[in-house]
Amino acid sequence: MEELRSLIPSNLKRTISESTSETLTLSCSSLLEFLLPLPQFQRVIGDLTDPKLALCRKSKEKSLGFKKKGNECFSKGDYPKALSFYSQALRYAPMTNGDMDESFVATLYVNRGSSVHKMGLLEECIRDCNRAIVLSPTYVKAWYRRGKANASFGNYEAAIHDLEISIILEGSSSGKKQIKGELDLISNHFNDTAWGNHSRNNVKQTNAADFVEKCEIKLQCVTTTLKGRGMVAPIDIPPASLLHNEEPIAV
Repeated sequence: MEELRSLIPSNLKRTISESTSETLTLSCSSLLEFLLPLPQFQRVIGDLTDPKLALCRKSKEKSLGFKKKGNECFSKGDYPKALSFYSQALRYAPMTNGDMDESFVATLYVNRGSSVHKMGLLEECIRDCNRAIVLSPTYVKAWYRRGKANASFGNYEAAIHDLEISIILEGSSSGKKQIKGELDLISNHFNDTAWGNHSRNNVKQTNAADFVEKCEIKLQCVTTTLKGRGMVAPIDIPPASLLHNEEPIAV
């Protein structure tokens, strides 16, 4: 890719860097017209579209490798590094209609959610748990982790709701006992708060699919004199948010 970039004439680079939203289409057409005859460009396109060599292809093996590194960092208490590795694992994780792949991706979301929970990023934890629940609605750890995050957030009714579901889904008696103990503590705290009854009548449990949809952030392409073209968000993006929009290279 660097070799291909070095072949672009300086005047064409300057034209592209100085492009505005009105002239961008023409600049891109000029760039494509220059690149198409080049064998280096054809080779890059071939690599991108070859299912065996595709640079953007998914890889369960790579994803598992990053997941393992994330687990090691999490065990050592290095949660920022664990977050980074789990995010990379999600980048390579295959997204198919197979139950195994969806369960694997759901596990990655919960693992990353656990990392950001340890870092005190409760909203990000809830988002990742919501994504996991959408993919695998019977995944106990997703409901449990979201319940814990909701409790830390002070959303006690939502936490009780999540933990009650996790008890139903949990298969082992020891697991049920552990969740029941935490559920009792949260329930007692919720009932003892002065606003408990009011909250019980007014707090609405967030639907996982709706939550994921609300978290979608659309980026905008802008052009500035000093920095050229770039992508910006119209709102502040919370720390640890995953920004990724992948379009198919070829059909």
